[in-house]
This record gives sequence, structure tokens and C-alpha cells, in this order.
Amino acid sequence: MRSFPLSNRIEGLDTVRAVAALSVVFAHLLGPSMPGISRYIFTGHPAVIVFFVISGFCIHFPFRAAEMSAVAFLKRRYLRIMIPTAVALALAQWVGLRAYNPVDGYILWSVVCEVIYYSLYPLFLPISRKVGWPVMIVVSVIVSYITVIGLGSNESGSAQIYGPSLNWVVSLPAWFMGCYIAQIHRRGLYFGNIWIWRAATAITASILYWATINTPVGFYLTMMPFGVLACGWILSEAANAERGNASAIMEKVGEACFSIYLVHVIAAAAIERLGITSPIIVCAGSLLLVIPFFFCVEKPAHELSRRLGRRMVAG
Repeated sequence: MRSFPLSNRIEGLDTVRAVAALSVVFAHLLGPSMPGISRYIFTGHPAVIVFFVISGFCIHFPFRAAEMSAVAFLKRRYLRIMIPTAVALALAQWVGLRAYNPVDGYILWSVVCEVIYYSLYPLFLPISRKVGWPVMIVVSVIVSYITVIGLGSNESGSAQIYGPSLNWVVSLPAWFMGCYIAQIHRRGLYFGNIWIWRAATAITASILYWATINTPVGFYLTMMPFGVLACGWILSEAANAERGNASAIMEKVGEACFSIYLVHVIAAAAIERLGITSPIIVCAGSLLLVIPFFFCVEKPAHELSRRLGRRMVAG
């Protein structure tokens, strides 16, 4: 029986990651200075929901019909995510970003969610084989909405204000959606015009951002339906890449998406300490500073994780 597959790469996913990561960067570093409704072009939380869907997809795809070693799986995932996070956390404290920590949740709230999802996946997998991912999605949606409606939200409609103990529960449906589309994914399927999916996702994200800021309908109520749209976009990008239409540049940028997500606010803070305040310069400089972090921290951690996985399979 097969166990612990090591290579199940789907082209096109890194393009989605790149767009989502850059959207977060631009929302944080450019959005506040943009005039009028243009400040809603780039979005943060919808992009994180996209990350959760992709995460569920990538975690489950190798194990759709394969057995897994929970210990080997967890060791690889913890190495992959915790080493870059620990280094980023140290850098954030060095530049004075005290809220950059797992408890207050600035940036790291989603990383905490990911760690919890990885930790629970060895339990989720056998359950999914008994009841199916759709049932698990429905149950998680009910629990998510009971949580957010019962607790409410802040004045900005934030969907990550519930702390490390509940943030993961609120966003779990999106992660399960990713597992589900991984389960049903078939190569060769056509999902319609890729630009329609891209435009629909981007416009919807911007509208939901506007609604979150200007109406009582915040992200905490809209992100689960948005996750369904994200699933369609992700599958369409995979189909587009399969036909040979993937952007080599965006696929490369997507490889560094975790570094982009972790480091951009740290790099921005460091640049601003030098007296540089132009949002465009700060944003460009922040993206440039991601490069050494990716090659010196994230990529070695990824390679270490892969080597560990190969040794475990060989053993």
C-alpha cells in the first residue's frame, strides 16, 4: 500500500498563491494611501481565505487514495512552516512589531490556523473516508456561523478576532473546501474562461472589502461563500496551466508566497525606520527584502522537510 507521497505538484496553484500574496502586500502597504474606492482594489482577508483553500488542496491531494504516516507528515509540515515563522517572529520583534505574535494575531493568526489544520489532518483524513468531505464542510460551516454570529465582530467586520482558540474554527470550512476539490480534481477538465474566473474573484473580493468597511455585512459573514468562488478560480487556474498557459513569472513568485506573507510588514517597518515614507518605495523595498529571506530561510527549510520525508519513505 502506498504511503506518504512526496511529489504531487499541480501547476497553476503557485499563480494563485502569487496573486493572493501580492494582494495582501498591496492591501497593507498601498491600500491605506489610495484615494476613494480605489483603496478597495487590493484585499487582505479574502486572499487569506484563498490561501486556506489552497492549503487544504495541497495537503490532501497526495493522500486522496493513499495511506499516510502521521508522524512523518507532521514532522515535515512543522519543519516547513515553523522554521520560517520563528525567524520572521524574531525579526519582527527586532524591528519593534510587538503585535506580530501568535496571540495578538497580526499576520501570524493564519499561520496558527495552518498549524492546527496540519495537526488535525491525520484525524480528518479517516473521518473524511467514512462520511465524506461535503458532510464535513456542512458541519464546519454550521459551527463557523454559530461562532461568528454568537460572538459578533469588531467595527471592521474582522474575521480573525476570535483568538487562537477559535480563529481556526471560523476558517475551517475554507480549508475543508480545499480538501474536497483535491478529492474530486481530475486532469483534463475545462472550467471556462480563465479571465472570467479571475475577474469574478477579484471584483467579488473588492466588493466584500467595501461591504466590510461600509456596511454591517463584514468578512466574518461573507468569507465562506467567497471560499466557494475561490475553489472555482483555483481549479480554473490548474486547468489553464495544464493546457500550457501558466505564467512562468507568477509561478516563480508563488513559490515565495509564504515569505512574502511573513516578511512584507517586517521589511516595511525596517524601511520606514530609515525615514522612508513613500508607500510605493516602501512596498517595492519590502518585496525586494523578501528575496534574501526566501533563499536563506524558507527554501532551506523546505528542502530540509523534503529530505526528511525521503529518508522516512526510504526507511
